[in-house]
Amino acid sequence: MKIVVANQKGGVGKSTTCILLANYLALEKKDNVIILDMDFQDSIYSRWEKEKELYANDPLYEVIKMEVEEYPKYKVHIDSLQGGHVIMDMPGRLDTNELIAVYQDAEVIVCPFAYEKMTFESTMFFVQVAKHVNPQVRIVFLPNRLKSSVNYELKAAVDEQLAQFGTVAPALPDRVGFQRIDTVSISSDIRGVLDNSFGYIYNEYLETI
Repeated sequence: MKIVVANQKGGVGKSTTCILLANYLALEKKDNVIILDMDFQDSIYSRWEKEKELYANDPLYEVIKMEVEEYPKYKVHIDSLQGGHVIMDMPGRLDTNELIAVYQDAEVIVCPFAYEKMTFESTMFFVQVAKHVNPQVRIVFLPNRLKSSVNYELKAAVDEQLAQFGTVAPALPDRVGFQRIDTVSISSDIRGVLDNSFGYIYNEYLETI
């Protein structure tokens, strides 16, 4: 399954979502996972490299640093992978044609977002573009760092608009535990909420391999 984690808006937790999803699939579902870090910041790859040196156990999965422009060259190899998931961390932009090849190839887009005006507007623009270049792609929206103070009317209105393009998964709450994630484990204080959010995504979108 080719899973793209993306949103045009920066700071919505794309890289964190990639790591959490990869950890969940590897540890809870025992699935094979590869991450393609295509974000220019290389934050996932850098963290994975450091933690690979720190811990004696074999890594849960491989992280490959890849420029967006390189994706077509490796597509045949990616297509040949059987029985696993390729999770792609995308840059927070839509200003290069090379991104089109990735979005056209995606089977599922996981789109982290927050319930705020600027993020909502950017998210709506992003998913319209994604659906334009790949009408068959399935999109699931993941509310990230949900605060208890979020306005209910705003949440309902945003969910209604996003439902035109996909479904909204149970939210990841704003918890300190999400600031201490790594590429080797799932801490006990976030395991339950991860199962709530990523269990939904797995059952509805990914349990077809």
